[in-house]
Amino acid sequence: MDSSDLRRTIAQMVMPRLDGNQLDDPSYRKDIEGLVKGGISGFILFGGDIENTPRHLARLQGLSEIPLLITSDVERGLGQQLIGGTRFPSQRAVASAIDMTSRRDISLLHRMLDAVRTETRAAGIQGVFSPVMDVNNNRDNPIICTRAFGEEPEIVEWFGARYIERLQASPIRGRSERSELLACAKHFPGHGDTDQDSHSVLPVIRADRSRLNRVELPPFRQAVKSGVGMVMIAHLLVPALDPEKPVTFSKKAVTALLREGMGFEGVIVSDALDMGALSNDYSPEEIAVRSVEAGIDILLHPKDARATIEAVASAVEKGRITSQRIEESIQRILAAKKRVGLFDGKESHSQRSASSDEKISGSLIDYEKHRETAAEICKKAPRIISGEPAGLPLSGPDGVLCFVLDDDFIDGTGGALLTGLRSAYESTQCVVITPSTDISSERLRGYISGVGAVVIAIFSRITAAKGRSGISDGLASVGERIARTAKAEGKRLIAVSFDSPYILNLFDTADTRIACYDRMDEIQQRVAEMITGR
Repeated sequence: MDSSDLRRTIAQMVMPRLDGNQLDDPSYRKDIEGLVKGGISGFILFGGDIENTPRHLARLQGLSEIPLLITSDVERGLGQQLIGGTRFPSQRAVASAIDMTSRRDISLLHRMLDAVRTETRAAGIQGVFSPVMDVNNNRDNPIICTRAFGEEPEIVEWFGARYIERLQASPIRGRSERSELLACAKHFPGHGDTDQDSHSVLPVIRADRSRLNRVELPPFRQAVKSGVGMVMIAHLLVPALDPEKPVTFSKKAVTALLREGMGFEGVIVSDALDMGALSNDYSPEEIAVRSVEAGIDILLHPKDARATIEAVASAVEKGRITSQRIEESIQRILAAKKRVGLFDGKESHSQRSASSDEKISGSLIDYEKHRETAAEICKKAPRIISGEPAGLPLSGPDGVLCFVLDDDFIDGTGGALLTGLRSAYESTQCVVITPSTDISSERLRGYISGVGAVVIAIFSRITAAKGRSGISDGLASVGERIARTAKAEGKRLIAVSFDSPYILNLFDTADTRIACYDRMDEIQQRVAEMITGR
């Protein structure tokens, strides 16, 4: 294999970022097309819309000698990434909405997953980085939280298996080797028991091997048993598996445990290689080479795709990585592309991409029906976790005062909730509190004394590099003062968290506490109905 062939081969192991919103920019598009012509494996797509992005993807497919594997983070449906796609609630909200013993609920779950699969594949995406198989057993987890199905491995296993089965459904009856999509179980070996975010630092999972085998690892074993197409490796240090190396660099964890111990035959994907967990201490080139040495097949979201290819090729030329090691990954990647039909048919893959592109804006996808399915799940997600349900709806209060605790400074936060409250109680007042708000005790009493009930609505997004899933200390302090004042004034107090349910631990004096696990408008509307009875 000469130098150029080696680099084109290694390019099949590299999957950089693709910004759908920039594909109309000729300069950006030219750079991406250069990667495609150089043999890149595919892309992880962020942003775009259902009208234009599929056309751009079809054009890129037409330039590629080997079909591109287009992937995306669609934990919450295509609408999480593409405008016009359907947005579904978080995995924790879905787990709250679906009764595992109810055939009707299971049917609803299947309709949701069928909608995600249909919309995603029609958009030109063949791989989804979902489901999250982490067990969220640390209440201070800043990055997993409601992205996980829950705190118990059994719940994570049950829902994860159904996500995998439905997302990877075969388009051809009786052809189990074919899948419409590749699902991805993440973040191996489990990112749930940490209070740090790997986007910023390298978290440490201190559980011993026995606990890992009881809690963190069973969902991944179930995912492998369910035939998941991809597994994503977390940037973690897990001393019980390898005391010396992050999991991403650990042959003991990636090859010995996942590949050989669990018998996983699919594609092993790194988490984003530009994350602070690794980039704080290693160069991009060293990150790429060590990941391949550990047994990772696809190098996801590197800082520089070309430099990554060059680094791995240089390591092969110097004898640090064997050509056999590269060939093993290439065969798995090509098999995955074959599994989702990228090599099917007599016509070229570019022609097939163009024909599927025509379907996206046609009448074959019932987006309205999918939105109805999302709304049905949303209405079932909120849960009263303390307080008597009989205390709701409020019985003719003199007035409702809603404090919106907004941890993220986002205009319009809580708008759907307030609209619902005001439809029943015209005199509903709203006070927005952010981490920078300074409000005196006297002013709080002035707000609260003239109303019959107080609602504290809490919003704190789970986002990369934020560093927390709860609210800031300052916001928590104001929230606790609101609660104390409301109780001192004899007012009925309702606390609602639209993101992390654990924030509600700060408000244990509330008459009613409601956990929602997501802030979608339909969920806010349902909470307004619970409070008002309308």
